[in-house]
Amino acid sequence: MHTSDLSYNVEPLGRCWTISFCHIPHGTFDRRVDALRAAVRDADRVRRMGHRVTVVVARPQGAPLAERVVRPAP
Repeated sequence: MHTSDLSYNVEPLGRCWTISFCHIPHGTFDRRVDALRAAVRDADRVRRMGHRVTVVVARPQGAPLAERVVRPAP
């Protein structure tokens, strides 16, 4: 089976949040946590197909923290 290293990026899009996959934004969410939940849910689905998946979460603008990387459980 062919596997890939895939990355979902949760990032701000104006006043909303989006999930970027393959550098293309997919969907808009009013809250960062809603975008994160959707990204992790889909990342888990893709992981079960045999791919290695990472979810990178941007911090709200102005936050003094770096982005966060989440890896779904194996």
